[in-house]
Amino acid sequence: MDIGKAIKDYRVSKGFKQNEFAEKCNLTQAYLSKIESNHKEPTLSVLKTIAQTLSVPLPVLFFLSLTLEDIDPKKREHFDMLFPSINGMINKFF
Repeated sequence: MDIGKAIKDYRVSKGFKQNEFAEKCNLTQAYLSKIESNHKEPTLSVLKTIAQTLSVPLPVLFFLSLTLEDIDPKKREHFDMLFPSINGMINKFF
């Protein structure tokens, strides 16, 4: 999983600058930067706050953080077929 990249990508797509987003989440910019670069592992409560601030359900952030290493090699072909559609729905609804 690459939760930091998922958070950063979603934050950027929503048009938030890192410092303003950190402030909205009651985090320091330094801490958010460490989360986004995967140098710090956020607690569940911090992840919930981030998801709420992004107006996206937490499970969506988890889905967007999946990497190929997270997918069983036997199921990667199916995942590769489904991911674009699911990602498109996520972008449309959230």
